[in-house]
Amino acid sequence: MTPLVVIVGFLGSGKTTFLKSLLPELKSQGVAPKVIINDYQNAGVDAEQLRAFTEEIRAISGDCVCCGSREELVSSLESFQHTPGSIAVVETNGTTDAEQLIEMLSLEPGLEKFTLPIQISLIDGKRWQKRFWHNALEREQARTAAHVVISRQDVVDAKRVEEVKESLREHKVRGQISDVATVAAELARVVARASIVSARLVEKAGCGCDHDHCEHEGHSHHHHQDSHFSSIELALPELVKKSDFSAFLRGLPDEVIRAKGLVRFIEEPEEFFVFQKVDRFEEPQFFSVGKEPTVRVPLALFIGPEIPEDRLRDGISRFSES
Repeated sequence: MTPLVVIVGFLGSGKTTFLKSLLPELKSQGVAPKVIINDYQNAGVDAEQLRAFTEEIRAISGDCVCCGSREELVSSLESFQHTPGSIAVVETNGTTDAEQLIEMLSLEPGLEKFTLPIQISLIDGKRWQKRFWHNALEREQARTAAHVVISRQDVVDAKRVEEVKESLREHKVRGQISDVATVAAELARVVARASIVSARLVEKAGCGCDHDHCEHEGHSHHHHQDSHFSSIELALPELVKKSDFSAFLRGLPDEVIRAKGLVRFIEEPEEFFVFQKVDRFEEPQFFSVGKEPTVRVPLALFIGPEIPEDRLRDGISRFSES
């Protein structure tokens, strides 16, 4: 498998500058980084700055890769040459919805040769939470990160850095606060581990399959193998009580920022429902998709840093069936 790294950060947070330092560090540890850059107009300009540090770089100019430029990003990743020791690094534009992007990359069936995405968020030490109506977006870009890098520490004092760290804790940003060297070393370890895995692991428990490899159309069970991954997909029982499942969603751990998937209820066994739960303060929502949706395997996708897999599995195992 090839590690897939997503670099997110608000406009002007220093993502390209960070890459200029990260890419040489990766190469010095035997990692071959291949880069995709997304920006509204000048992706090609930023790409030129990085050509000296990577053997391959592609530029996507236009909308965010989480929405308008999504197909171009997927196409670029599908044509990726998976050579030993390589790593794919996607630098997003400054207004990317990180949660939506992580979800899309985790579920895209054509990206099975990549690990689940590893998110790195750049935090501007000087401007963090000083962006008025954009503060919420800036916070959300950090909440699903495995690593958080505070940039521009050279232009602020130690007190400000501590204020930013405290603010990150208050807003439940649980990613490891790291620097370039730490991130590079960890990614090198991920590359070494990923090289011995040929495909995204399949989790068979509860899917109802008798054979060794469950291959339902448009669906796979992604196993959350490492705390760096920001999402996990688990199979649900064929039928659950709606009251039990609603209670499970309401009681999700704080680490789970979003949950969504497909479910069938004992009370309405012929009907399939898409569900979603955004943060622990929101009520779960259910939307009927009829009796024969394209995907017919009950499943749940959980998104957030440091996903507590054992707790989620235990909660799912407690559902009563009939």
